[in-house]
Amino acid sequence: MKKYVEEQTLENAYMQVLDIIENVGIRFESTEVRDFFQQRGAKICGENVLIPRNMMEEAISATPKQDYGEITEKRVVAATPFCNAPFVIDDHTGKISRCKLEDEIKMYQINETSPLYESANPGFADPEDIDVDDSFIAQIAMTLKYSNKYPSIGLRATGSNAKDGNVYKSARKGFRLVREFYDIWDEPVMTQGICPNPPLAYDRESLDNLKAAIDEKQAISLFPCSVSFMTGPERILDLVVHDFALALAGLCYIQLLSPGHPVSLSEFSTISDIRTLQPVYGTPESIIIQVIFYEISKYLKLPCVICGSYSDAIMADYQSGAETMLTMMLPFQLTEIDEVWCYPGHMSGFSCGSFQKAILDEESMRYVNRALRKTDCTIHESLPKQLIAAQDEGSFLSIGSMTTYREDHYLTELFNKTGVAKAKSSDENTLRETVDRIIRQRINSYELPQHTESQKKLLQPYLPTICRY
Repeated sequence: MKKYVEEQTLENAYMQVLDIIENVGIRFESTEVRDFFQQRGAKICGENVLIPRNMMEEAISATPKQDYGEITEKRVVAATPFCNAPFVIDDHTGKISRCKLEDEIKMYQINETSPLYESANPGFADPEDIDVDDSFIAQIAMTLKYSNKYPSIGLRATGSNAKDGNVYKSARKGFRLVREFYDIWDEPVMTQGICPNPPLAYDRESLDNLKAAIDEKQAISLFPCSVSFMTGPERILDLVVHDFALALAGLCYIQLLSPGHPVSLSEFSTISDIRTLQPVYGTPESIIIQVIFYEISKYLKLPCVICGSYSDAIMADYQSGAETMLTMMLPFQLTEIDEVWCYPGHMSGFSCGSFQKAILDEESMRYVNRALRKTDCTIHESLPKQLIAAQDEGSFLSIGSMTTYREDHYLTELFNKTGVAKAKSSDENTLRETVDRIIRQRINSYELPQHTESQKKLLQPYLPTICRY
């Protein structure tokens, strides 16, 4: 089985993680949370919680495990566009601005009109023109109105988007809204992503969101977001050890509050460009960090995913395409994994979204999926007869099967394959114009999900004015 890290190194890394949690400790910026840990046997040093090894191992045992069995099919799959980018780029002028509600709605229209996407999430974070007093709940309500896909929410309640700054109340009310909308109360109906704060800390906002998700029995994804030599150690393995300690401390808190609660892990940490103090994602190192984190998770049988299609570009150009393809394909080269999750259209390290790049990334995903799909290497029994017939006809065009052809070939409708003979100078033949046309077609084909009158009534008070029924 393909591995990037040797088994002994994984074991050593895990032992180091336990040692950090037990002897260095994790800062929990909440008196209630620290008291909760202390009552269960953890040592408190200032704001740091030192979690005993046996407590941590019991929490890992209580977490539902993932079956890392034999891989039969590999694929890339899209989560949602943009991954909560706060800014949007005008693909024609290059102007970058804060996202607006019209951008958010357009994002859902793109998301819903492609089978590549398997979940729904506010792709743009906190549009500047939301005109209701609880922006977090408004964005949850928009997800329910505009999408039929499973809510996997990376956005979290904050002091600035929650009503009266009450993060816990807003988060819990948002999760309860999802339950009421689907009228499902005995199992998770969404996943809430929680990003702790490096180095080795959970701030009050992340803890309030975490507690709300636990109290509403929603699935939780913990994803550290450290940056090497800035908010995390400068060496890659050290950075991963730091992040895994941070993730496991949160997992322990969840399992102490709610044994058996569904928790998954992922890694959104990356390296820094120390020249500019910027995080950079479209690099081999960003994937290597994820792969090591994934292999430690796999060592413990904890659910974990790897994400790709990263880019640091600021326009849909050669750089963005090269980085997207690199970060989608590299995980399959480095480790044994069945799927990589993508966020089409994100640029500049998740800070900006591009609709043009989203469409181009989708096409790149189709290329990757074709590359991952194994070709049937059995020789067809009719081949000798076909060859004889082809000699007589002078070609295979009149004797071949288009159905059989399509089984082995992917025909792109986006990228230019016509060659120079049919090249035109007209703008309508450019890739940019082709992508624009596809975006228009997708928006025009979008149909609002059909909801009951009671569901519409439930959402109505929480939606921004322009989004109301």
